[in-house]
Amino acid sequence: MCKIEDDFNFYQVCGYISGVLFPLSLVPQVYKSYKTKKLDDISYYWQFTFILSLVGAIIYSIHYNLKPIYISSFFELTLILCLTIMKFIYRNNSVNVNAVENV
Repeated sequence: MCKIEDDFNFYQVCGYISGVLFPLSLVPQVYKSYKTKKLDDISYYWQFTFILSLVGAIIYSIHYNLKPIYISSFFELTLILCLTIMKFIYRNNSVNVNAVENV
């Protein structure tokens, strides 16, 4: 019979690596959005669904003590909240840029 060990193993390494890569995949979008201040193509519906899924993942992973999941989910939640706040703040930016270009 196989004994399940609590030691750091291959599967935990995969979990932590994935846990780092998932939030890192949002960093370029947050950076580009911050630099260009153009977030028209990012849907509020997508952001809301993503936030809800992350909250569910955090609740589930904390309950089952799945550290790679809840650690990365907290980082992802932080990044998606940054995108949502930027989308709200810069929502009229494209109108201002177009008005200046037409002058």
